[in-house]
Amino acid sequence: MLKKLGFTIILCIPMATFAAEDRQQKGQISKPQGLSLGIGAVGSNGIYVGEKTEITPIPVISYETEDFFIRGLYAGVELYKDKLLTVNAIANINMMNLDVDDLSTEKLAAKNISKSQLEDRDRSVDLGLESIVRLPYGLFSLQAVNDVGGASEGAELRFNYQYFWRINPKVTLMPNAGVDWLSDKRANYYYGILDSEVARGVAAYKPNHVFIPHVSLGASYALTDKVKLSGVAMQKFLPSKVQDGPLVDKSGLTNFYMALTYKF
Repeated sequence: MLKKLGFTIILCIPMATFAAEDRQQKGQISKPQGLSLGIGAVGSNGIYVGEKTEITPIPVISYETEDFFIRGLYAGVELYKDKLLTVNAIANINMMNLDVDDLSTEKLAAKNISKSQLEDRDRSVDLGLESIVRLPYGLFSLQAVNDVGGASEGAELRFNYQYFWRINPKVTLMPNAGVDWLSDKRANYYYGILDSEVARGVAAYKPNHVFIPHVSLGASYALTDKVKLSGVAMQKFLPSKVQDGPLVDKSGLTNFYMALTYKF
């Protein structure tokens, strides 16, 4: 099931990264317009108690116009652009969620918790703004979004730095480093214990706002002018406030993404 923390990010970063890669390699300020379709796979280790590593095949869709883009579960409208700065209005579906049925009954029992006391955590629909600064030594981006779908109703800030290392005309490496900030509402919803669960006897726990750093390495290989093989591996480092949550049993999260795409 598509339910791992960072699923949205691991889909959005490759799409944004490889679109930016095309622009940088071609010396463009405007977007390369067109449609790309393909097949891919996304994988993640679970951070919640008893979740297992899963690999899921996915369709890959990217559509670009001069002022609008769709990249998987991430879409946006360009509001402002010059040689240095781009500002977009963005929307995405954040696939982070929790299905209580996937948790380990035994591990929960060791913490004096039963599945009947817990509630699922839903996916969020996020709206916000994104700014991208292009410099000779890489791209800096900042996203500010808020859940408008009624899940956590919390906010998140995402800061990323990307560098493009073109090894040869076919191969490009893209290291990335960043940090995500989750507001009290968002962090408490996904990593804490809900008030309704406390009322059922689960010990209260709220991590409040958290910073989650991450690093990733992307790579692309142009098989032809239109066919590209791409991938990203990402490691997120969970702070102690997240690790101490009774529903979490990992110190970090590993995601990966691979895809074969055709540009029309």
